[in-house]
Amino acid sequence: MTHSILIKNMSFQYHSMDKRIFSDVNVSIDEHWKLALLGRNGRGKTTFMNILTNKLQYRGTIQTPLTFKYFPAFPLQEENLTVLELLLKENPNVDRWRIDYELSLIGLPPHISQRKFHQLSGGEQVRVLLVELFLNEDAFPLIDELTNNLDKEGRNMIGNYLRMKEGFIVISHDESFLNQFVDHVLAIEKQSLTLIKGNVDVWRREKENADQLAESRNSKLKSEIKRLNEVSGKVNQWGMKRENSTKDASERRLAAKQMKRAKAIKKRTEAMVSEKEGLIDNRERVSQLKMLVKQPEKQVLYFRDFSILRDGTPLFQPISIDMYPNDRLFIEGSNGVGKSTLLQFILGVKYLETVGEYRIHLPRKISILNQKNEQDVDYASYLQQLTIKEEKQAFWHLLYQLGIDRHSFTDTSSQHWSAGEQKKVFLAHALLGENNLFIWDEVTNYLDIFVIQQLVETIKVYQPTMIAVDHNESYINAIATKTISLIPYE
Repeated sequence: MTHSILIKNMSFQYHSMDKRIFSDVNVSIDEHWKLALLGRNGRGKTTFMNILTNKLQYRGTIQTPLTFKYFPAFPLQEENLTVLELLLKENPNVDRWRIDYELSLIGLPPHISQRKFHQLSGGEQVRVLLVELFLNEDAFPLIDELTNNLDKEGRNMIGNYLRMKEGFIVISHDESFLNQFVDHVLAIEKQSLTLIKGNVDVWRREKENADQLAESRNSKLKSEIKRLNEVSGKVNQWGMKRENSTKDASERRLAAKQMKRAKAIKKRTEAMVSEKEGLIDNRERVSQLKMLVKQPEKQVLYFRDFSILRDGTPLFQPISIDMYPNDRLFIEGSNGVGKSTLLQFILGVKYLETVGEYRIHLPRKISILNQKNEQDVDYASYLQQLTIKEEKQAFWHLLYQLGIDRHSFTDTSSQHWSAGEQKKVFLAHALLGENNLFIWDEVTNYLDIFVIQQLVETIKVYQPTMIAVDHNESYINAIATKTISLIPYE
């Protein structure tokens, strides 16, 4: 027997917010679907999962016999569990051969089961927790943002693993990753939830068609409303003028008739205005961002047979590359190979022993967005740094363009801001002012699909010189002019 998740008239609003996250949602989800949950940052994707797991109180009903399990749920470090102990703790009745089989499916060797969980890399931990999730056949997985900080190889492995599974809801903003396995999409849009059968590419095509239809209907209604308003005004003006300028009974009757016609036109206009307001308009108004770009005057990088040494051993195989003004260089490679270390070396953050030749000519003005920024600062601290009124206004304007509601600007605690909304704070700050070079590390992590596309279109227009690390394949393919792959030294 096939089960489902039946949601009826579900509404939810945080007490500190003046606007509902969900309003009278009605949707049915089949237990076998591989469902992608999409939506702009702050629209309520994680909130939706928290409602399903009864972590939040809501209005309406959710009917299902399914038991939900949220991912990721990391074990406490003090438990000091091995991988095998962790997997058996949640699934005590599972056979050992099944554990080894699932580990192999997700690209992990059998001997990893004896290693301590907290000694694994971030990508390995994610894969182990996914195995733990799917070993429990009685649970319906809710998978939240599993690709952040995973390298390209890790994303492909997990994509292949999820393609072999069925029955889960997943949140991710990496379209290439999702297209590997999803068969349904539930999009949290501006005024409604949209459910379609197919992957993200299918959803994009259907959304474009729906947006064009909404644009056409809105345009026709606006034109007709404008025409009727003009006709009504002219007829009414003519009637009043005629009525006030004559005492002839027949003329006054004609004037009254014209004024009555004007009232009928006005009533028809009001009905059209009401119809226009009642239309579901899910168009995302994504405006082009502004980048103040001034190109460097010299060659930025020159590497010949270059590598960084750690304890006398190269981190990666020697690389050779030239980077000039207008180049957008993406540094690729598996997690732990030294991508962020190379960025730190380029920036001169710390002295590192090297091998090979190099010349680095950094311009004076550099936009830096890295993972350390995100750990050390937040919205309130950025506001304190911006002492000039015009700078604050420019910062708020960028946040608004990135999709953050203006009413959120007064919430300096950013208590209910999603991880994606927090990331937009760092991005807006990185876009302030004129820069010669942009050095961005993992900018797409947590950002929604619309903002990533917004960035792509902006970068194509302004053609900045850029050095970057990222794992979002669609983003890299759209804007990179050069890539270099760091390969572990053996």
